[in-house]
Amino acid sequence: MSNAHDPASVGAEKIIQASFVGTAVFGVASLATYLLADRLDVVFAIISVALFVIGTLLLGLGIWNGIQRSRVDTVTLTGLLSVDSSHVPPSARNRLWLSVTLQIIIAVLFGSLRPFTEQAFGLLVPILGLGFAGLWGSRFAAFHPREDR
Repeated sequence: MSNAHDPASVGAEKIIQASFVGTAVFGVASLATYLLADRLDVVFAIISVALFVIGTLLLGLGIWNGIQRSRVDTVTLTGLLSVDSSHVPPSARNRLWLSVTLQIIIAVLFGSLRPFTEQAFGLLVPILGLGFAGLWGSRFAAFHPREDR
């Protein structure tokens, strides 16, 4: 594994931190929208859609990076999405998926507390955590070199 794909690098940690920052922003926006019912609904919907779009772009970038790495490495989908412990260190995998899990819990909780409102837009947000996991996996997962080269 080259230094460019070192999971202990600063870049790897920054992606994980950014995932938790996105989760915190979503959590605060969800709570504020719940507490100030009907006052922040449109703002919450815009924030949720923005986080969804960012997550979609990150996931697309992760897939693109994975395609580029597949020229020299045997890239797997589970490694790319930071699921497979044979490619991703458990500490990184657990933190990335904790972020996704928290986003799902926040979305379902607040969507359930205020059903049929703009709070339901929060269900789009977990793609953000998935996007960060995909980006991390595409850059730092330890894939094996291709044997056909």
